[in-house]
Amino acid sequence: MNLKKFISFTLNNFFLRKNPISLVHFITNRCNARCSFCFIDFKNPNTFKDELNLDEIEKLSKNLGNNLLNINITGGEPFARKDITEILDIYCRNTSIESIYITTNGSLPDRAIKTLSIITNRYKDIKINVQLSIDDIDEKHNKIRKVKNIFNLAIKTFHSLKEIKNVYPIVGITVSLENYSRVIELYKMLLNKYKIDAFKAIAVRDEGVYTTPKEDKLKILNAYKALSEIILKDSSDNKIKNYDYDKLKSKIHFHKDKLMYSYVIRNFIKPKYESRCHAGSLFGIIGSKGEVYACELLQDKMVGNLRDFNFNFMKLWNSKENTKVKKFIKESKCNCTYECALAFNFLGNYKYQPGFIRSIFDY
Repeated sequence: MNLKKFISFTLNNFFLRKNPISLVHFITNRCNARCSFCFIDFKNPNTFKDELNLDEIEKLSKNLGNNLLNINITGGEPFARKDITEILDIYCRNTSIESIYITTNGSLPDRAIKTLSIITNRYKDIKINVQLSIDDIDEKHNKIRKVKNIFNLAIKTFHSLKEIKNVYPIVGITVSLENYSRVIELYKMLLNKYKIDAFKAIAVRDEGVYTTPKEDKLKILNAYKALSEIILKDSSDNKIKNYDYDKLKSKIHFHKDKLMYSYVIRNFIKPKYESRCHAGSLFGIIGSKGEVYACELLQDKMVGNLRDFNFNFMKLWNSKENTKVKKFIKESKCNCTYECALAFNFLGNYKYQPGFIRSIFDY
């Protein structure tokens, strides 16, 4: 029965739908934090101008319709938008999404709690995953994020969201030059002292305005490897609950995370091509001002702007310009360690399907 469910899940979501898409939507560049490794250029006065409004997002969502599998709402700080509830409602009401993923620094617990309580009450079948960023211990984390008391606010947000049905908070630890020597200590403190029971390891990326010095990348990699290993082990031993779904999806997500961690470890220092990327087809990016990209990293290859296509995403997605971008990705064997894209490359690539099937019986 589990095997049949997996085959049905894979076929329906990735191979039988006409245009299945997972999107990351940067709904805002506004943020109350100023992390040193952030790729947003806060010094540019145009950074915060002309973000998509509710009417524009309404048009966008209606044109996406049944093509949308899930949406990752991010920023900036997505809860910095006072209309975040309306944005989520629009996507739930007008599209076929099965899940929502939200990345947040956790600094606005009251707004997060109110928003997600409303949405889960209205749409009882939609699962909402919330990744909260905690990158160091107490005041050290406040210093990295440059927000007073943000550590305690993120802890409060995590535990409050766990009380909401169909909301699954997880703490993402971004390993960087600022914290690589303390990530295991941080993990153990969050687990034991603060009773956090869901974790994800993230390796800081070199895109945008921040670049990791080459001589320090090995330090970051070693810390990331150690952190990902302990997360996987504690997940297997049920010490943490990263996969609080039904049994089938838990096994799929656990195997996907194992693939992702091992992939990042292999390619963090010397990236190399291992399998075809589905950016531009299964996966895409929407910027805060309506810009559409196949991938967040291909900033020099914008497919187009939704405002120039009357918010008809599928027309833009099927345009000659996107065909050129997909051709570039295929012919150049484009590759990276961008977690959002990797997740759907693994799930939507025939190469990895035997491993997912085996995982049903292993985890």
